[in-house]
Amino acid sequence: MLQTDIENDLELALIGGYMLDFEAATTEAADFSITAEMFVSPKAKAVFEALHALHAEKIPIDPLTVRERLIASDANITQFLTQAIDATPTAAHTAYYAQLVRQKHESRRLRGILYAAVRRLDDVPADMVQADLMRQLEKNDNDPAKDGITFAEATAQAVETFQTIAEGRSGIKTGFSFIDTNGGIQPGEMIVISGKAGSCKTTLARQILEHVCGTGKIPSALITLEMTESQIAGQALTNHSQTSYRKFMSGVATPQDWTRLFASKTVTEAWPLSITAKARTPTRIAAFVRKVVRRGARLIVLDYLQATSPDASLAKANIEQQITNASNTIRDLAVSLKVSFIVVCTESREGELRYSDAIRYDAWKWLRMIQPEENNDDNPVFHLEIMKDRFAPVPKSVKPLYRVGNRLLAADEWLEYTKTNKGRRE
Repeated sequence: MLQTDIENDLELALIGGYMLDFEAATTEAADFSITAEMFVSPKAKAVFEALHALHAEKIPIDPLTVRERLIASDANITQFLTQAIDATPTAAHTAYYAQLVRQKHESRRLRGILYAAVRRLDDVPADMVQADLMRQLEKNDNDPAKDGITFAEATAQAVETFQTIAEGRSGIKTGFSFIDTNGGIQPGEMIVISGKAGSCKTTLARQILEHVCGTGKIPSALITLEMTESQIAGQALTNHSQTSYRKFMSGVATPQDWTRLFASKTVTEAWPLSITAKARTPTRIAAFVRKVVRRGARLIVLDYLQATSPDASLAKANIEQQITNASNTIRDLAVSLKVSFIVVCTESREGELRYSDAIRYDAWKWLRMIQPEENNDDNPVFHLEIMKDRFAPVPKSVKPLYRVGNRLLAADEWLEYTKTNKGRRE
């Protein structure tokens, strides 16, 4: 098959993205399921296969290792690798190139099906050609009807869900009884935790995440848009070891602090948790989520929704449209991948979800954190108000949560804590 100049340039650019940063490029292109068969160029196909083979063998990927892998079968591969890297300024554009390469591949495949049908019309009755063509087109459909299920299958799944909940085997346990006694967090749920600055909304989300990974050993992921991955890890380490993040950052941690920190590191580094601070647009978030879900992740925490950046197609849209698109993307990922989301959101001065009311409709549950006026050192109380629960009545009263260090305690835990520490406080 002859390759056009456009196809050649696209395949060069895509291979160049993989060469520059294989991990980042793979994440960027995850939505488009690129395979070797999508390349027209034999060299591009060979390099693509070599890259994945090197990655599977845990061999560093760079022009030298790829050249060594292919030079025996293609003496001119060095020139191709140079052209590919020169054609790609950054791996950040990989998703764009991957989308176009896939579109070109699907166009070629569709043309082949139609061309074969046209040739058969001279020798085969038209109705037979049409029937065969319809079958071929159905197989070529990226989202065919056969991907759905019958209502009988859906009812069987629903009954199975009810049974597992009744037996206490369903849902992700959070460590908070007011959530766990209602089945925990179910697959496909999008739970919103909102609040104003200082209301402990992020503290609640991360505490749930640490319980899920640390106690439940359930693979999860955190998308953070305010901190780096190492800063998140540092806070988790000091929280778990009950030391002070500020002391370590100030360089005044004691030998005892270091001992406790390294003991916690031994425990927490085994958590099945992936973290990224790089997935900032809905498209990149979707690519990252699909990647970690393939690895077994069942809970995704996003902190926070209003900090996401728009995709290029919505760069000129207003902020409401941008945040609505981000919220809709999270909802669709939760439903289509059957993965649970906890989404941290900010509030306006009036206590409304900022920028987009679509968040309210997309959420299965909406938990609102409030810092009351009576909050002080002796009574570090925060109020949790359940604003929405899609399948349960919304309680009229708020639930008190008490902050101790970087943890939130339920009312019974706070009572026990105050009894235990009464002598020290006095």
